[in-house]
Amino acid sequence: MTIAWDDERVVGMARLLSDGVCNAYLLDVWTASSHRRRGIGRAMVERLCEAVPGQHVGLQTDNAQAFYESFGFRLQPDFMSRVSGRWLENEASRD
Repeated sequence: MTIAWDDERVVGMARLLSDGVCNAYLLDVWTASSHRRRGIGRAMVERLCEAVPGQHVGLQTDNAQAFYESFGFRLQPDFMSRVSGRWLENEASRD
């Protein structure tokens, strides 16, 4: 995980989950709207990708394809997923 700070205020965060061998997954990338378009998101993603050399880094996005494509991510046509049980019916979503 990497966190971007502006003095004592958190203005961005990104996480990367990896199997430690060949596959990693980028998730929860965000930058505060007041700090966007300053290279913060790009810097966080690059830092995380540098931490997993030689690994395939995947992600999902609905509205930021151009952002990720601008620094090397490419659209992959096949993706499969599954919801275990019913969507958002779990302990974490009850609070």
